[in-house]
Amino acid sequence: MNNALSAFSISLLAGFTLFSTSSMAAQFPLRADDLNLNHRYSTTTHGGGYLQGEAKDIVARRRTANGTWSALVSDGADATVNANHLIYNKPIRAMISGTVVGCWRNAPDNAKAGTKDADVVNGYIGVAGNHVWILGDDGTYALHAHAIPGTVPASICPHNATKFKNPSSTGWIAPEAAVTNGVRVNAGQIIGYVGNSGNSTGPHLHVHMAKDSVAKKMQFDRGMTTPNPNNNAPVNGPWTLLKGAALPDGPILVWAPHSTAYWTVNNIQDENMQSWFNHMADSGEMAENMSCTNNGQIYNTDWVPATGPWYANFGMSVADFESKKLLYASQGFYLYKWWYCGDVRSAIWRK
Repeated sequence: MNNALSAFSISLLAGFTLFSTSSMAAQFPLRADDLNLNHRYSTTTHGGGYLQGEAKDIVARRRTANGTWSALVSDGADATVNANHLIYNKPIRAMISGTVVGCWRNAPDNAKAGTKDADVVNGYIGVAGNHVWILGDDGTYALHAHAIPGTVPASICPHNATKFKNPSSTGWIAPEAAVTNGVRVNAGQIIGYVGNSGNSTGPHLHVHMAKDSVAKKMQFDRGMTTPNPNNNAPVNGPWTLLKGAALPDGPILVWAPHSTAYWTVNNIQDENMQSWFNHMADSGEMAENMSCTNNGQIYNTDWVPATGPWYANFGMSVADFESKKLLYASQGFYLYKWWYCGDVRSAIWRK
């Protein structure tokens, strides 16, 4: 057992958690539950013009047998096939609530990754391909770009043409993509699926924000990051909670939040349990089960949407468990469930 994991606890309150942040923080546009449990998203510093200075291009990655992270579904997969990229066809969620002020929905995917449609080069297909611009209530514009054709819902995008009638190469809202009296969307709402349309040479999600005609850093309420400078970051991180901060520059992995629901994650090694605990609690979940085996070396967990105050500890010694029972009881918490594996205890308290 890794003794460094002993006695981690967290208290969560209904409507507020120790991980909560300013309501001005955006939601990350992708979810962890749309990937394999051990896959992560990836991004790096983005170049480009003044409005894209804080932009991010996001892909999904899996860890290979040699310890590096690959964007492809399997070793040796043909990278020119869009569907062979892990990120392809993953749901795009609105980063902010607001009104749709620009969009496109039927531009073709680039036929093969690594190429660009000639109509993109000539300006008849917008650089963002199939995309959604949202104007938030505070004046922030948020772009979500390069979706699969037809996946931006017609209910939010009135433009059904494949190409512009007049060429446009603007990185802002193209005149023919502008929307007046657009519908309102909510943060977290699915607004398309990741593709390879527009000025793109491979499946990815491009996102950026601007306010007052200046690029704006995107600050996200939930999620965790770890540096990935050599493309061989450990699965166990260390992972840092965003808690309303912007994504770090440079190559990073992103552990996006899970959707709030009922989840089971089993066979967690003790050295990974802290990261999983933080990830699920940060996603708005609370522990329902934290059973352990092999003297605390393996944890099997269930998670439910957080409702009301709770504490949970794992990796406790017998003495620490008894001490926690007295401490939490003095705060009005009752022992909801507990487990033991040899000398190790894990337990959940609720009010």
